[in-house]
Amino acid sequence: MTDLRAHALPTSTPATPVTPRRPLIGPRLATVALVGGALLNGAESIGMNLLLPERPEAISDQLRLVAEHEATFTALTVSGILAIPLMAIGFLVLAQHVRTRSSRLGTAAAWLLMSGMWGFVGIHLMSLMQVPFARSGDLAGAAGAMEAAQQDPVLGVLFMAPFLFGTFVGMILLAVGLLKTGVMPRWIPLTMLTFIVVDFVLRNPGPVDTHWLWIAACIGAARFLRRDDQPAVTA
Repeated sequence: MTDLRAHALPTSTPATPVTPRRPLIGPRLATVALVGGALLNGAESIGMNLLLPERPEAISDQLRLVAEHEATFTALTVSGILAIPLMAIGFLVLAQHVRTRSSRLGTAAAWLLMSGMWGFVGIHLMSLMQVPFARSGDLAGAAGAMEAAQQDPVLGVLFMAPFLFGTFVGMILLAVGLLKTGVMPRWIPLTMLTFIVVDFVLRNPGPVDTHWLWIAACIGAARFLRRDDQPAVTA
């Protein structure tokens, strides 16, 4: 008699439970990046308007202003530099939320904004160069060197163009993506859109700095993310 057990199909091994990947950027880090980046960036712009005299047109006069207010100018510029990596993380978090429902729009916004933040670094480094130039005894010569650097086409292509195009277009795509997908309350992207248009196109003509709008939008986005159980950016 044949032993049927010898021909029995092997029992299947229980599937090993799949451990979900840990998020690269969770809600807590996203909150710190959004709020911290907005506050540091806003402190630079708002502080420049409140704590320093009106910026003159001539570069030599700008260097003279920096020399007279070196500590304040340096602190505010460094604040803006420290904001950049936090802002980059915040942009990636927001773009990832757009990508959950519109992959192309979210991806395009992320790439443009990262190029914009790269350009922002270069612009801040150029601005910080005014400090040692302002210390020199020859302000006219230093002003000539600064003007030559600002008009250099290589530096313009490397830093200024990515900042202007990447940040402006990237933030518009991000705001439109957040509006289109509805992943956040509508007032958040509308506030972002108002900020970028007024700041870049109208050059902040009013007495109140438009970075207050950016701070409000980022705080609103951070509060929303803390209530959201979904990870901000997954591996």
